[in-house]
Amino acid sequence: MIYSDWMSYIKDDVKLCSLVIPSTHNAGSFGMKPIACCQDGDLREQFEYGIRHYCIRIDTDKRTGEILLCHGLTKGSKLEPELIKLREMMDEHPGEFFILDIREYYPQQIGPFHFKFRADPEKVDRLLAKHLEPEKYALTDFDDISEVTIGDIRRSGKRFLMINYREEYKYSVNCPHILPWDKSINGKHAYEYVTKATNVFDRFNTRGLYWLQTQQTPNLGTDIGVVHPRKLDKMLRRHFQAIINTIANNPKYLERVNIISGDFMTEDFFKVREILLLNLKKHNVLPGKEDEFRTRLKECT
Repeated sequence: MIYSDWMSYIKDDVKLCSLVIPSTHNAGSFGMKPIACCQDGDLREQFEYGIRHYCIRIDTDKRTGEILLCHGLTKGSKLEPELIKLREMMDEHPGEFFILDIREYYPQQIGPFHFKFRADPEKVDRLLAKHLEPEKYALTDFDDISEVTIGDIRRSGKRFLMINYREEYKYSVNCPHILPWDKSINGKHAYEYVTKATNVFDRFNTRGLYWLQTQQTPNLGTDIGVVHPRKLDKMLRRHFQAIINTIANNPKYLERVNIISGDFMTEDFFKVREILLLNLKKHNVLPGKEDEFRTRLKECT
């Protein structure tokens, strides 16, 4: 299926920062309580649906000391079995490359209470070394991420880039990476949110990775308030195409678009398909393969 190997259609000279990459927001939140669940599929299923950027947040089980996936105070699966699944995908699909945005969940304040999340970097490094072999497969040897091409990656044999702004892990990097998020925008009702979501391309620019989040974020003090992510996604899906169309029809937005994330990306192929089709608009697909790329993406419903 094309979603497992879609990068095989991408030209060597395409810059990683110009490639349009589907992403999962809170990738490790599958199976969590409804208020924290943003995805249904585990990391293997997400890969099979075309996801190549994973937002992974971690904490520690205070009872066992094991590293867990988390979404704020809600704990999920152990990290280790999910790394095993990613390694299986690496072995089964040697032409694919992915990005791990992995770190502890950021500190939170709820009323007068402050919460911090801890994941011992040495423990995380041991898990990464055991299952993903970052000394062999992590992309670290570059001076400027904006100049790295898909051809460079293929020739190097590297399989993933591990983003961490504090470089907490042995093979993690803090390359230029923008994540524009505005509570006042992401907290609007779906019909209004989609008219403002792409305004970040006017407000921010980077030579590095550009991560656009296309999901609403429920919070106290926002228009939508505190609502389960699944309910929000049901309302947003009918408007999602408007976000893609706005990007496709604006030359500046199209030039800047790179990583696009969302919630419930494995519910069907709709979101990932529309994101990947932007690679045709950017002329990222191999000459002569454009119709095949489009047709194969649309075969999956």
